[in-house]
Amino acid sequence: MTHGRPHDHSLAYAEEDLGEVDPVHFTQRAAPDGTGVLVSGICPRCHGRTQTLFPWAIPGTGGKGLLDLVRGRRPTRASATAPDPLSEEVHFCECGHAHPQGPPDTRYRGCGASWRMSR
Repeated sequence: MTHGRPHDHSLAYAEEDLGEVDPVHFTQRAAPDGTGVLVSGICPRCHGRTQTLFPWAIPGTGGKGLLDLVRGRRPTRASATAPDPLSEEVHFCECGHAHPQGPPDTRYRGCGASWRMSR
């Protein structure tokens, strides 16, 4: 995946809701260890590579598909890449860079941006 702008490391940390963003710069796949869905892409604010693991869990709790696991249906790569399974989640920049002016106790190491994927 490529994009036209380099990661802006000097961008100051700011908790900013970017609303809905086009999912074209994001991919999703089953985590290699089978624990959930990995969403990877480019942060729309700082343009850094970001990756977030959404664990298999109860719907609406920030995870995916615990009910399927309880019923004995193991998540598959196909289910992890099905259209729109993560549109209900809020995504956060997790570029791994401590942007200037970032709070030391922030849960996410990134620029502070959050967004949802547009449908």
